[in-house]
Amino acid sequence: MIDKSLWSEEEIAIFEYYNYKCLRCSKPAEVIHEIIPKSRRPYTWMDIENRIPLCVECHNWAHKVGSRNSIPELVKQKKQYATNK
Repeated sequence: MIDKSLWSEEEIAIFEYYNYKCLRCSKPAEVIHEIIPKSRRPYTWMDIENRIPLCVECHNWAHKVGSRNSIPELVKQKKQYATNK
């Protein structure tokens, strides 16, 4: 479980919505990731709908493959999660 003292109320709400699981692989989530990076969304990158929980491995994957490759997959998984919830 995450240390709630390290996160804002909004970030805790994101973890709770996703049951503290990585959106991509369902392992325990450890970080909050912005789907569309600040460079492409400078004024709204911190909006709650742009943020998801990921485990360290999936967070590293997202940065390794870059936003062009990670955004479509993460958006699709976010929509699927919302539909199945």
